[in-house]
Amino acid sequence: MARRSPFRFALPLLALAGGVFAAWSIASQPGTPPRAEPPAAPPRNPFPAAVAGLGEVEPASETIALGTDLAGLIAAVHVRPGEQVAAGAALVSLDDRRLRAAVAEAEAALTVVHANRDEAAASLASAEAERRRATLDAERYRALVRGEVAASRQRLETAEAEARKAEANVTLARARIAAAEAAARQAEAALARARVDLDKTVLRAPLAGTVLRVNARPGEYAQPGAPEPLIVFGDLSVLHVRVQVDETDAPRLRGSGSSVAFLRGDGTRSAELAFVRIEPLARPKRFLSNAPGERVDTRVVEAIYRLAPDALPVQVGQMLDVFVEAQRGGARQALARGGP
Repeated sequence: MARRSPFRFALPLLALAGGVFAAWSIASQPGTPPRAEPPAAPPRNPFPAAVAGLGEVEPASETIALGTDLAGLIAAVHVRPGEQVAAGAALVSLDDRRLRAAVAEAEAALTVVHANRDEAAASLASAEAERRRATLDAERYRALVRGEVAASRQRLETAEAEARKAEANVTLARARIAAAEAAARQAEAALARARVDLDKTVLRAPLAGTVLRVNARPGEYAQPGAPEPLIVFGDLSVLHVRVQVDETDAPRLRGSGSSVAFLRGDGTRSAELAFVRIEPLARPKRFLSNAPGERVDTRVVEAIYRLAPDALPVQVGQMLDVFVEAQRGGARQALARGGP
C-alpha cells in the first residue's frame, strides 16, 4: 500500500487560514464613520426671486497698485502693511544722489544764463546810449548844413554813419537779449525737469488710506513696469463689494432692490448692502463658485455695492456670497435656495 505524503493537506489548510484571516480583518474594521455636520449653516437665498453671485471686498477707492516710472535702487521703505497714512505721505524712497547732482548742475547752469542775460541787458543799455549820442550828433550837423554854417559835409556823413552803426548795435544787443532770455527759459525748464525727477524718487500716497501690501525692500532694484507693484494701497474708510453676475442674469438686476452678503459658507453672518453702480463693461469671469452647473464660458457684469463699516469681519480681497433681489422671470427663474 502506497504511503501518503504528509504535505497533501498543506494547501487546503493554508487556504482555510487565509479565509479565516480575511474574515477577521473585515470584522475588525470600524463601522461607517458618522457624518460630520458643517460648522455653520450654508447661506440661503432670503428673497423670493434673486440673482446670486460672488462678491469681492475692495476699498471704495478700488485697489491702487503704486509703482515708479524711474529705475533705481530702493533706499528706504517708510511704511508697513496695515499702516494708515495721510495723502502725500512718503511710502518708498529711491536712491536720489544722481538726481540731486543733476539738480545742482541745472541750478549752476541757470546762474550762468542769468549772468549772460544781465550782461546782454547792460550791452543793450550801452548801445542805446551810444545810439542817442550818435543820432544827436547827426542832427546837429544836418542843422549846420541847412543853415549854411561852415561845416564839413564829410563830418556830417561820418556822424550819420556812426548813427547807423549805433542803431545796428542796438539791434544786435536786443537779439542777444532775446537769445539770453530763451536760454534762461530753457535752463529754467531743465531745472524744473530735474526737480520733478528728484521728486519722483519718493513714492507718495495719492490719497489718505491704508497700506495693503508692501513689495519693496531696501537694496532692491525698482524699475518701471514691474509685474509686482511696489505698494498696494486703498481707502478703507468705506468698503465696496464687487459682485460678478452672469450676463444672462444681468437684465434682472435692479438698483432699487435689496441685497445681502454672507461670509462664504456661513449662513449665520450676513449684512445688507447698498447699491452703488453697475459697471457697463461685461468681462470674462475672473473667479468661480464651484457650484454644480456653473458655466465658465460666460461673461459677467459687475455690480458695486457698499458695505457698512464693521458690518462683517472681512478683509480686502475676501470673497462673499451675495444675493440680490431681482425681477421675477427674465432670462432665468430665481435660483433655488442655497449657495450661489
